[in-house]
Amino acid sequence: MDTREGNNYSLLENFVLNASLEILGKRSHGEKFYHEFSIFRRETIYALYPFLEEQKINLLKKIAIESGLDSEKIDEVSRMFCTGSSLFSLELYVQLNELKKFYEFFDKLLQSDEKLANILGEPKILIDLWGHQKEALQLWFQNGGKGIVEMATATGKTIVGLAAIQVLYKNRKKLNVLVLAHSKAILRQWRKEAISKLGLIADPNDNYNTSIGYGNKLRIEFNTMQTVYKNPWGYETDYLIVDEVHHGAGKEFRNALNVPCKWKMGLSATIEGGERESVLDQYLGKTVYEFNLEKAREKGIIPEFKLYIHKDFLDVKESVDFYLITEKIVNLLNFINSTQKEEIKLISNGKFSSFENLSDFVHLMANSRSKSDQIPAEWNSLSTLLFRRRIIIHRSSPKIESAINLAKVVARNKKCVMFTMDIETCEKIYDSLSGYVNTYHVHSNLKEHQNNEELDKFKKCSNGVLIAPKMLDEGIDIPDAEIGINVSSSKTKLQLVQRMGRILRNKPGKKPVFHHFVALPQSFIDPEDSFNYLNDLVWIQDITLKMGITSEIYDADTIAPEDVKTIQELEKRSEEVVCRYHAKYDKITSNEFGTIRIKSIVDSIEQEAKVKLITLLDNWDGYISDEQWIQILKASYDDESMVSIPNHLWLLIIAERKPENIVNLLQKYDN
Repeated sequence: MDTREGNNYSLLENFVLNASLEILGKRSHGEKFYHEFSIFRRETIYALYPFLEEQKINLLKKIAIESGLDSEKIDEVSRMFCTGSSLFSLELYVQLNELKKFYEFFDKLLQSDEKLANILGEPKILIDLWGHQKEALQLWFQNGGKGIVEMATATGKTIVGLAAIQVLYKNRKKLNVLVLAHSKAILRQWRKEAISKLGLIADPNDNYNTSIGYGNKLRIEFNTMQTVYKNPWGYETDYLIVDEVHHGAGKEFRNALNVPCKWKMGLSATIEGGERESVLDQYLGKTVYEFNLEKAREKGIIPEFKLYIHKDFLDVKESVDFYLITEKIVNLLNFINSTQKEEIKLISNGKFSSFENLSDFVHLMANSRSKSDQIPAEWNSLSTLLFRRRIIIHRSSPKIESAINLAKVVARNKKCVMFTMDIETCEKIYDSLSGYVNTYHVHSNLKEHQNNEELDKFKKCSNGVLIAPKMLDEGIDIPDAEIGINVSSSKTKLQLVQRMGRILRNKPGKKPVFHHFVALPQSFIDPEDSFNYLNDLVWIQDITLKMGITSEIYDADTIAPEDVKTIQELEKRSEEVVCRYHAKYDKITSNEFGTIRIKSIVDSIEQEAKVKLITLLDNWDGYISDEQWIQILKASYDDESMVSIPNHLWLLIIAERKPENIVNLLQKYDN
């Protein structure tokens, strides 16, 4: 019966209450039970009367925490009965007595309305922190309230930032907080999290730029880096939180980190690159805590999941376009090398007078923005050709059609999140899926309220697919999606981690699945394309080893034999190119993933495991496949479920998959 039915509900509640009291009274202490419960019931109704429904729950949670109880107990009771009702009071009374916490809880409830309002208004984390969150918070405070916390997506880094608010406020009784992020959607999520997790009184549906707080004692504001960097000194605060802090390393937004403050915390899934690290260290302090995916799995924070790889060739037209653009790129690079040696020497500050490969060219262009007036027209033309070729891969029709067909099947019964490279692809997939399954999409060309509505609809539905380009990579909470479908190539491991993070939520009975789609061209520019294609496979194997999962080709039995042969030849040729390049330069370099050195890989293998690995390889006969390599590495670590050896597949590739060559490399680069 609906609680809004007035007298009818009251009559029913009183009937059930009296029947329950009759049963419980016989099991308890007779008159003492009736008398004590009657007082508790009356005082609970009086105490909660001035507050709204959500405020009642938050107040009781805060009192429960102060009494040494898990706030989840309040949620359990509120799910059964209307908060503040007689049956609610009865169930709460019984549970408090069973936990021997009744008198402590009741004493805190028996306070004036003003004191109860103070308890409700003050920030208090309403959930129990995980061990790694407590450790991160402790190390940040030990570092003087400065520094960066790196935690894998879905492991609760937002809570660490909010928990610091509770501690700082408790010590000072007055606090101003500024949360910075590069996206309005992320700030909206932060605002909602601050209200729900700190139990603050505010409308969670207000816009991100509506501050929240408690009187003149606490004020939490939210703003974008794009706004603050213009005049950071105008946003002075006590405590600065910078989410997805790697965005702050960019020269255009770096100034936003100059906000005057006493305490500052940077948060990120991971930070890649030495320059980024040094820049962020300078502005926010060193990294004080790291909690990666491997640790999250070990502690049960992130569930196990399946990783499927889908490989699709370009269609005929795409293959022709890709081939023609590839020829133009090769010819134009040769022309630049033969006719513009002086220009290359000038712009590279004398480092070289010709481009060894495309990586040299792309890297120099990226670092020469300040010399744009000196860049020859042919260089800009070459950059345009490279972009056009990359777009063919990202928007490959067979890859997208395969992903659409998959979504039509799996989104009938489960919730999926699909990641695209750009808005055009997002809209194309949205139109194709609409009418087959519940379909939602978000992107920067939609108005903010439209994106919010789409996200809210998806969160409330029981099945369907949410499609989004890059804006969904970071910070948006999709707590019950089970399937991720990635049709956009991730340029960095960070993007992959963030995309998986949208589906990896540790909930009972949930078994996430991640599908990664790869488009395969058949005309390569060596060595650049070989490097980038193989690197796609390398990070898949990195995740496989780190997270103790298996990756497999989706529906491998249905792939045509001629396609299987073509893929094998493509991968073999790419590996041969890599081996020749490494033999010449003793490293692998690409603009897509930086520089890989075998010594760094060898150094990341523990010494004891290295000895076992050499023994295993000495007894191995024949070439080593990817799957066999994973098993050998695990065996060298005594069959640990998760092993972290970054870029380990490059070691196998450069050794030509020969066990004796791997041993030689291990011994050559061993400290």
